[in-house]
Amino acid sequence: MRVLIAVFSLFIAVHAYDAVLFSNQREIAGVSVEQLVSSATAEEPIVFIVNPDFTLGQFSVRANAYSAEPATDYLAKSVKNSNFHESQYFPSQVEATSAQVITSADQYKAGSAVYVLAGEEWVSMEQLAEQIISKIDNSVGIITATDAVSHDKNRVKRVATDEMDDAGTGGSTGLTASTGSNENLLGPYALPLVLPPYNKTDSIKPSDAQSCLFYLEGVTVVVQQKNDKVLTYSNAYVPGNNLTYKYLDGADALCVNTTVGEYIFRLRLTLTTDVVGKHQNTEAFTLNNGDSIDLTLNITGDVFGYWSLKGATLHSAKITGKGTNKGASVSEQKVGPAAVQYAGINSVQGWSLVCGQTQAIFFPTSDDNIKIGIALVNTQIQTFNVRNPDKWRAAAHFTLQTEDCTGTFSPGSWMGIVSALVLIGGLLFGYVMLQSVQTMDRFDDPKQKQIVINVRE
Repeated sequence: MRVLIAVFSLFIAVHAYDAVLFSNQREIAGVSVEQLVSSATAEEPIVFIVNPDFTLGQFSVRANAYSAEPATDYLAKSVKNSNFHESQYFPSQVEATSAQVITSADQYKAGSAVYVLAGEEWVSMEQLAEQIISKIDNSVGIITATDAVSHDKNRVKRVATDEMDDAGTGGSTGLTASTGSNENLLGPYALPLVLPPYNKTDSIKPSDAQSCLFYLEGVTVVVQQKNDKVLTYSNAYVPGNNLTYKYLDGADALCVNTTVGEYIFRLRLTLTTDVVGKHQNTEAFTLNNGDSIDLTLNITGDVFGYWSLKGATLHSAKITGKGTNKGASVSEQKVGPAAVQYAGINSVQGWSLVCGQTQAIFFPTSDDNIKIGIALVNTQIQTFNVRNPDKWRAAAHFTLQTEDCTGTFSPGSWMGIVSALVLIGGLLFGYVMLQSVQTMDRFDDPKQKQIVINVRE
């Protein structure tokens, strides 16, 4: 058994990428590579310095970690002399499709948010970094392997994973999320939404390689509006009977058949009636019949067996303002880990997550003062280990091991428990105090002169 665990751990470890991060201006402790890339700007860019064979062991040798001699390597000295530096590893490729890839010094152009300095081996990588990195101010350098950074602009997503079963993926070795043609969309189907839609069409059936399942009964649209530095929130619950959805086979439910990698779900929802959103009791906005709510969720499973939402893209959403409230729209807005960390979409491999309503994920809109948030209502998500015991029924099943997004004790429950304990404690204290009250044995001292009270008639 120990041998099997060791072999399995070794198998998982090959999916992780080593990285060394360093910066002179920015505190990077505890900040993941994905967060740094998602927040990169031309003023504070990210510079990937890569070669195909990079490992932390290779860096240690170059830094003379096993020798008393000082390091002479440019990159090793840069890391050592930087104000902030640390090592990290991450389980899947980092997407940098907008990166400027540089293989020679004459290719450099200022103004990019992400740069990739690609060398064939350590020496060429070091020389390229020495020529370029001094030209880029306020940057965060990340030394890692070439395969750790995906900068192919012809695709949206690629993950490092084993070759998937041909029966389930057509021989594909990675995940590619594409928008696809409307002519290939299946549906529209009535909610509840199921991805893949096994119960909606006979053309899609679960296979042994299929590993994920997604269920949804509705959404809540939350609008955050800033007026005179004051934030107001209005919301509209959109039940399933006011929605339909479509599905693009091979693009809207992409799952690696392993615990490490990326899982993609795309929700192509369309309203079938007008829905009004309110701020308290005042109508604030409307969602119109025929408008779409098109959302992609990017979930990542790590080497420790946990999975969580790491990013989301709102392809399309629109609100029409009412009264003094403004309207706004969203088109292809992507957010990273910082924006989705409070959504509560996370669990353990082999378990499914159930949630009455998640926290809203907010996206920027066409109006800088307005953000649109999407919350999932009555949803269940499972990334790996979907059970299909009765193959003749051609039906996938959620595992019986489920985790609720709301804990056993909610904040309201804790408030009630603590309040009750305080009141009970006060009652017990008062009761004990009353029990300790006793009358005096004597009212007068017999050795003293008695008190005589004369009563006049």
